[in-house]
Amino acid sequence: MTTHAVPDRRMLVIGAGGHAKVVIDVARAAGWNPTAILDPVGPGHMCSDVPVVGGDDEAGAVYAGGIRHAVVAIGLNKLRARIGERLLEIGFTCPTILHPSSIISPYARIGEGTVVMPGAIINAWANVGRFVILNTGAIIEHDCRIGDGAHIAPRSVMGGNVKVGAQALFGIGSVARPETTIGQGAIVGAGSVVVSAIEEFVTVMGAPATQRKGRMD
Repeated sequence: MTTHAVPDRRMLVIGAGGHAKVVIDVARAAGWNPTAILDPVGPGHMCSDVPVVGGDDEAGAVYAGGIRHAVVAIGLNKLRARIGERLLEIGFTCPTILHPSSIISPYARIGEGTVVMPGAIINAWANVGRFVILNTGAIIEHDCRIGDGAHIAPRSVMGGNVKVGAQALFGIGSVARPETTIGQGAIVGAGSVVVSAIEEFVTVMGAPATQRKGRMD
């Protein structure tokens, strides 16, 4: 008689805020088992019925305890990317987590640690980096390039061949015209319309999107 080992689907979650609640839902829908959370609030707290077992600096101990998979459920782009890289250094796998209701071309590429929320659409030959948030109902059209640690917010839409730099934020309900570029670390405010190149580390708002603050680097 042949027996098959059951894959260990236990998962460590980093973060216990509002974003973590959604990530836990998505992970469960994708067949993962969020088992423990690390967050500065410390033990004694729960998030979506998952216990907080310690602070962020205890990931090594969790790994030694036998959990091998992790997801970073933190909205801040720079922090999420940094913690994700640290988890990989420890030895965790940070799987790509796709909600079953998302629609993803078989020709799209999505990096490790990225979470794709309900109703998101990623079309042919789009390339999404590591530790990206593709939030609820976001649309990424063909040939787009999304850099590591970026956040594509709910109900935002990108036309074909848009390029988004690492750790940029493309705000809720925003639209980018095909062939446009959004620089590294830039922030596109909610409801904006991007019709031309956006520089690195600036905040833009409006229709058309224009710079409202100085560089943030």
